[in-house]
Amino acid sequence: MLSKLAKMPVSMTIIIVWVIVWLLVISNKNILPVLGGKGIAQIGNQYYRFFSAGLTHKNVVHLIFNVCAMFWIGYLYENRIGSIRFLLIGFVCAVICQIVFLSIYSNTPESVGGSAYNFALCGFALTMQFLAPGFPKMVFGTWSGSWLIIYLIGSNIPILSFMNVTTVIFHIIAFALGACAALVCWLLGMR
Repeated sequence: MLSKLAKMPVSMTIIIVWVIVWLLVISNKNILPVLGGKGIAQIGNQYYRFFSAGLTHKNVVHLIFNVCAMFWIGYLYENRIGSIRFLLIGFVCAVICQIVFLSIYSNTPESVGGSAYNFALCGFALTMQFLAPGFPKMVFGTWSGSWLIIYLIGSNIPILSFMNVTTVIFHIIAFALGACAALVCWLLGMR
């Protein structure tokens, strides 16, 4: 398992950053309002929020689910697609997802969570499964596949107080961006 962790440096770095930001947020309540996303109508010139919103989490449950999903996504796919491509796909799709979401919900006071990375990378991976025959499959019945499938479904059921239909819309945007990234990579011959 340790040898596998060494082959997923981007996933582990994202997880560590999420945990550090979470610790900063719980130690200082003034940090979340500075890092969290805000609707386009409220953002002013603080464009960094399109990136920093993906580093924040609403509560420890939110953090744990995203950390576990990132671990299994990295376990399955980071080595396969390469760490640089894994980082670029996750980062670009997460930032674009925030821009699109915060444009649609231009007056939203807060947008937080790393699920944009997770859903974009899952959208990429699931699309690649169909486009490239040798691409690793997300299979129910394995630790990684079961967790990710449950995550993809369960995180769209508004059971927690901070979840509502906008959560589902946010996840759909990220997933669709990941699927588009897979199509672009496939068309460019990157398999």
